[in-house]
Amino acid sequence: MVFCRSSLTTGQNSVLLRQEEVALSYVLWYSVGRFFIEGMRTDSLWIGEWIRVSRALSLALFIGAIIVWFIRRQDYPPISYYSDGNKGQKKTIKMVN
Repeated sequence: MVFCRSSLTTGQNSVLLRQEEVALSYVLWYSVGRFFIEGMRTDSLWIGEWIRVSRALSLALFIGAIIVWFIRRQDYPPISYYSDGNKGQKKTIKMVN
């Protein structure tokens, strides 16, 4: 856990992941793992004679997530980063009569 947190930070509070990139990273890593796991199956559906349907889908998800990631990183318009903001602080609500 500490390694994951330290590998995502560059300074004291700056995080390299932008909002919604955690979901993209999940799609990336899931599709990579699924690509190799599906290679071990013996009852797969094939497209022609050369690629399995599940591997083709994993490859398409991986390429699609990479493309979306790079499009989001073009900074047009700028997308905010995750921040530690108000962690551990209580928010107070003022009552108006």
